[in-house]
Amino acid sequence: MTALLVQTDAGTAGTVAAVVASLPVSFAPAAGSPDVAAIAGHAGWTVRAADAIRGGVRGVVVLDPVAEDPAVLAAAAAGAGAAVVLDHTWAPNPALGDSQDAARNVIADALADAVLLDSVAYAAPGTVPEVLLTRHLGAVAACGVQLTGLRIIQRNAGGYTLAGQLPGGAPAALHGITTSALPATAAVSILTRPGRADITLPDASAAWPAEIRSVTAAGATTLPSIFESAHRHSWTRLRAAIDSGAALPDLDRFAALTALVTDLQD
Repeated sequence: MTALLVQTDAGTAGTVAAVVASLPVSFAPAAGSPDVAAIAGHAGWTVRAADAIRGGVRGVVVLDPVAEDPAVLAAAAAGAGAAVVLDHTWAPNPALGDSQDAARNVIADALADAVLLDSVAYAAPGTVPEVLLTRHLGAVAACGVQLTGLRIIQRNAGGYTLAGQLPGGAPAALHGITTSALPATAAVSILTRPGRADITLPDASAAWPAEIRSVTAAGATTLPSIFESAHRHSWTRLRAAIDSGAALPDLDRFAALTALVTDLQD
């Protein structure tokens, strides 16, 4: 396997360097023309990522993207056959990966019998509520949760509260809180008639494992831990997509997320 050369921008260098160092067979810092670009996800990231693809890179990783319409980027990626991975704060956690059947079954079983969904996301003080909301909704969607009738109950500089419903009619509540008392964490709890399912997604800055716990009439179960950060998992996904040529769903999923965030802000 030949290591792909990675170019970073000013907003990604520190985070990406640590990940690239942990995957030395797959990636290396660019000393010439890059194969892959790492893009900070602040405003305008879709244009910068599309420009990188037009410049010849084979893949792009976008770190913590804010809500933006990715249509132009999707067209550029499709035309060049390039892979785009969106490295959110919580959603890429490997515990929620497409291959994690046990986790998906636990969540699906709980949703089928849900009487309430409650979710809380914590971020550092100064985090813009809309940025936290994008991260939060991405994490909830990555858990396989669909929400309808979502509306803002309150929003201020310290966070927000949203209310909505699950497809079966059970109520759902989402809370975003900025605080220095807790690390950046997202939790999703699904209460059922006989028990509950709880998903806790840790700060992505290190390989703290997510925790998925199920309580049913048969007893309590905690799924095995996966010690890989969400950031690292995003890069392993990118390498696999470049090698295989397989299409990735990240931009399509983000288009739906952006539409939801935009509707809530109107």
